[in-house]
Amino acid sequence: MLSAATLTSWSNFVINQIYAYALFNHLYANIDGYNIASAAKKKSLIGSKDDLLYGEIPFDSWKRIVERAKPKEDAFFFDLGSGTGRVVVQSHLLFNFRKSVGVELIEGLYSKACETKEVFERIVKPQIKDHIGERELCFYKGNILDTDVADADFILLPHPFKKEEDFLRLEEKFLRQLKPGTKIVTLIRSLRNQAFKDLGYEMFDFSWGESTAYFYEV
Repeated sequence: MLSAATLTSWSNFVINQIYAYALFNHLYANIDGYNIASAAKKKSLIGSKDDLLYGEIPFDSWKRIVERAKPKEDAFFFDLGSGTGRVVVQSHLLFNFRKSVGVELIEGLYSKACETKEVFERIVKPQIKDHIGERELCFYKGNILDTDVADADFILLPHPFKKEEDFLRLEEKFLRQLKPGTKIVTLIRSLRNQAFKDLGYEMFDFSWGESTAYFYEV
C-alpha cells in the first residue's frame, strides 16, 4: 500500500485519488465478481436466471460519473444492485458521502460485499480513520423494489430490469419516496417518466464495453 503521507484534504475527495485507488485494488484484487455471480445464477431460485445481470464499473468511470452528476458532498448514497460492493466501497473511500449503502438481492454477491467490508474495517480503516470520520459504509440484502430510499440524496441504478413493468414500478417508487433534488444515475436504460428532470447523458467505459449513463434529478 502507499504511504499515508499521500493523503490530502482536497475539497471534492476524502483522500488522494491515487491512494484511494491503491486501497481499493488491495481490497478487490482477488475478488472475481463474475465467477461469484455465475455460481449464484446457477443455484438461484429468485425469478428468472436471465434476469440476474452482472457487470462492473471501473474506478475511473465511477469517479467521472459522480463528478458529472454533482451530488452534494454529504450525500446519502444508494447503489441499487451493488454486487460485490465495488462502487459503494470506492464511494466511501473517495467521496465525502455521509453514508454509502449497497443493496443486493443475490446471496453470494452480498456475502462477498460484507466480507470486503470486514477487511476494510480491520485493515484499511485504521490507516485513514482521521479522514473517514463518522461516515458510514453499509450493505443490505434485499429486493430494491422493497427498499426504503426516502433518505437518499444520490442513487445509482446500475442494471435495468428486463421486465418493463418492474422498471416502471421502480420509477413510481422513486417519485413516491424521493425528496426533491435527489440525483439519480441509470445505466443502459433511461427513465421514462417525464416527472424526472433530465440532466443529459454521457458515454463511459464499463466492464461490458462502452455504454450510456443517464442523469436525472427529482
